Amino acid sequence: MQDQAASLRRLSHRPLRAPSFAFVGAPGSGVSTLAMELAVASGYAGTRVLLADCQGGQQLARRLGVPSTATLETQRVSESGLAAMSTGSRHGVELINLFARPEDRQLFSPQLWLKLTGEFASLERDADALIVDCPSPSLDPVPAGVADNLVLVLTPSADSLTAAYAAIKRLSQEAGRASFNVLVNRAQTLAEARALFTRLSAVVGEFLAVSLRWLGFVPDDNLVRRSQSLRRPLTEAFPDSEAAQAFAQLAAVLPHWHAPEAGRADAGYLDLLIAASRDWSPSGT
Repeated sequence: MQDQAASLRRLSHRPLRAPSFAFVGAPGSGVSTLAMELAVASGYAGTRVLLADCQGGQQLARRLGVPSTATLETQRVSESGLAAMSTGSRHGVELINLFARPEDRQLFSPQLWLKLTGEFASLERDADALIVDCPSPSLDPVPAGVADNLVLVLTPSADSLTAAYAAIKRLSQEAGRASFNVLVNRAQTLAEARALFTRLSAVVGEFLAVSLRWLGFVPDDNLVRRSQSLRRPLTEAFPDSEAAQAFAQLAAVLPHWHAPEAGRADAGYLDLLIAASRDWSPSGT
């Protein structure tokens, strides 16, 4: 009886939905790669992960080696529901294609909105984490803006710092976000990654009233590109590689990144995505 009571207590403290982690950064910064690899590494560790693709092109499906699916955008025509938009991978990851242009999300009927968000909510309740591959906020700020946690991807490339600052500024002004987690990608050393974070912190601290939190870094590794040519996650194809080890370490602490700015326990991610798309529409401003 004591064991059963302990199990019930653990269940009673389980969140009503999986916390969401939105990965965002400049084009070419490796946002999709990081989101996918962390989802796979989490799946291997026994974490139940939903991986949401909010970018066009079915890139995550190709990298996971799974068939492409319908997208959120197609639901206005087919109304086939979440089953047509999702697929499970052999790595324990459930991939859901939530790509839709902002103007299409604004046009969902109340009936379709209720259908999709109800189906998605059931998946959120059964998952441990929702990882979202987001487009650049300059193209569409909503997918990142409604997530519980923001993970900003920074790289050593020349324009990465400028793009990161622009993303922070836009999300802070348009979505009211004040807390950003920073993950450095493709750094040669920890010292280089830390220096990039320090530079970004100095620029942001001078002009914006937001806080940045260091998460870690993923080293530059040529095997990442090789695994992509094989259409297999690095964590699967080359598990002993330096970057794969970094992904495994980051995945182990990902649940501890959860520090939402506002309590949204009753609102699912897809519900917020559609609602905010309407609120932020040009006609609503």
